[in-house]
Amino acid sequence: MNEKSLEVLNQYDVKIMGCVRGRGGILVSTDKGEKLLMECSKQDKYYLREDCITRAVKESGFENVDTYVRNCDNEIISVLPDEGRKYVLKDMYPGSECNVKNLRDIKASVSTMAKLHIALKAASSSLCINDSGVRLSRGSIKDTVERHTRELKMAENYLKNKKRRTEYELTIYRQLGKFYSEARTAVDMLQNSEVEARLEKALDSNELIHGNFNYHNVIICDKPERGSYPAGSNSSGVMTAVTNMEKCRIDCQIWDLYQFMRKILEKYNWDIDLAFKMLDEYDKVKPVEDGELKVLSVLFSFPEKFWKITNYYYNMNKAWVPPKSIEKLESCIAQNGRRLDFLATIRAM
Repeated sequence: MNEKSLEVLNQYDVKIMGCVRGRGGILVSTDKGEKLLMECSKQDKYYLREDCITRAVKESGFENVDTYVRNCDNEIISVLPDEGRKYVLKDMYPGSECNVKNLRDIKASVSTMAKLHIALKAASSSLCINDSGVRLSRGSIKDTVERHTRELKMAENYLKNKKRRTEYELTIYRQLGKFYSEARTAVDMLQNSEVEARLEKALDSNELIHGNFNYHNVIICDKPERGSYPAGSNSSGVMTAVTNMEKCRIDCQIWDLYQFMRKILEKYNWDIDLAFKMLDEYDKVKPVEDGELKVLSVLFSFPEKFWKITNYYYNMNKAWVPPKSIEKLESCIAQNGRRLDFLATIRAM
């Protein structure tokens, strides 16, 4: 994105105060708040879809989400004259990403997720897919776990038949049997009646999830100078915003909680006390059902980190292994004992 791109801002009813590169585009200070200018890299329908979703979420009571700004022609996509390049302008919130080393930020993020889930449930009915033209993809936790388990087996068979293995490949191969067994346990747990009922309920009711709820997509906003905190703030006085809703889909909302918790817990060596703090923070806002706890147990039972490492290896150019991949594999194996201790506690809930 070059300086000429800024000319597209003339199509908006805003006064520009300053610009700086950041967050995948150009951060723009205006008389109507912070905005983010981004060049379009996908088909128009993807931006129109996200616009419908974020507006429905706002109308459902969750205000701090990065909706698109409409230009003077009431369109969300603006075209740069003479060049034909397309741009979008999004609402942006001043602040920083959730700091994973800060417990306050972690708890505020989980609380925010629960509030977003409540708004998404309300938005799912107001979106009215057929009337709005929005087409939401449908996820399936069951299909995902089963597919990833098959992929582990494919990698094991490939390495078994490979005549010469590097030290990295030998390490993966020696561990595959154990991790595949853990994956099969997760598949077997999917047959639980409470798990099946909760997953079916999510699909039947068009339950919406963020789809990529991680610490990068939660903004810990600057505190207002005085007065009460607006929608999106937490009881701890932390105002938050959620960004990047482009992966929103129909699925069980516990998937978002699992993904956020897993990535945090990997950084904290599967600290069970921290896990309960996150779960409790979510439960305060949106009570966790027994069936959801069962689904959460299934998801944590699947060795996702090991699958990601193995799947990346299986699909990459195997002539050279990045040092980062070796580091991730060693860390995953070293942490697995703690992860299994964590699992035993979760399964007992």
